[in-house]
Amino acid sequence: MKNLLITAAVLFVLISFVSAPAEAGEGKKVKVVYHFNSDDQKIHKAGLINIQNHLEAVGKENVEIIAVLHGQGLTMLQKGKTEDDNFLRVENLKKQGVKIGVCNITIQRQKLNKDELFVGNEKLKDSDIVPSGVAELAKLQSEGYAYIKP
Repeated sequence: MKNLLITAAVLFVLISFVSAPAEAGEGKKVKVVYHFNSDDQKIHKAGLINIQNHLEAVGKENVEIIAVLHGQGLTMLQKGKTEDDNFLRVENLKKQGVKIGVCNITIQRQKLNKDELFVGNEKLKDSDIVPSGVAELAKLQSEGYAYIKP
């Protein structure tokens, strides 16, 4: 009888471990933050394509993606400093639900006019601006966002 109880307890524990990950993931969106702080157009393009591939691989309904830009990463939103294709990529990703977090400290330090920053063909919105890019990255990671640096 004792062996039967031990066997039942072991089976219960094993079943709990096997089923827990599936249950925990059901209905939950994967949260991801992509980090841009370079003015390298090839990195911008590769990162934006990575985000699009990410959406296509898992479905936009299954993932929450935020792209955080600070420092030289803001060149991605400046006409004349980025490739036109990148503007269109950013605009397309935003339409698919990707959020943009643009560092206000960078805007101030670089003396940028936020009316000259664009998400595709639309001007940057106040809702796209975060107080600090690095602080936003740390906050999002503490909230369980996976960190990706293209």
